[in-house]
Amino acid sequence: MKKDFRKKVINLRKEKGTDFIKQNSDIITEKLLQLDCIKNAKTIMLYLDFNNEVATDNLITKLLNLEKIVASPITLKEERKLIPSQITDLENGIQYGAYNIREPKPDCSPEIAIKDLDVVIVPAVAYDKNCYRLGYGGGFYDRFLENLREDAVTIGIAFDLQIFDEVPKEDHDAQLDYIVTESKIITSKQ
Repeated sequence: MKKDFRKKVINLRKEKGTDFIKQNSDIITEKLLQLDCIKNAKTIMLYLDFNNEVATDNLITKLLNLEKIVASPITLKEERKLIPSQITDLENGIQYGAYNIREPKPDCSPEIAIKDLDVVIVPAVAYDKNCYRLGYGGGFYDRFLENLREDAVTIGIAFDLQIFDEVPKEDHDAQLDYIVTESKIITSKQ
């Protein structure tokens, strides 16, 4: 069930052109920058996009210009682990890593302690209106999010087409604090 659902949503996203991705990613970026949790954060971890995900390079540039410490994960495939690593140079400090996803180059990207992360922006295939995410199936982010500080804020970013009433989920699947799309901000906070 999860596998079929995942495939369906990835295909919906793949059908979108670069104009759609860029335009809506820019809208989502501006909405994120207005959130108090982003404004007040010192250290923010987010993913480097691939495969028609919400584009993050523009967001990273803007966060760096705001003098935020910006991290992205280096994936240790065998250990099924994410290592938050500081982005110091978006042009030359990035390489292709596990699963052919861009990540910071280890030699110029200092590791950042999980306890120092104020906000984590996570990728997903789909989300539901209760802020649960359906990831890519590796469980990397679910394991990672379990180790965050209690007061760290978790945010999913997605296009409207990735939001559903429900997504297939299991007990270990993490509930996020916010989801930001081009048309709305959903929160699990009461």
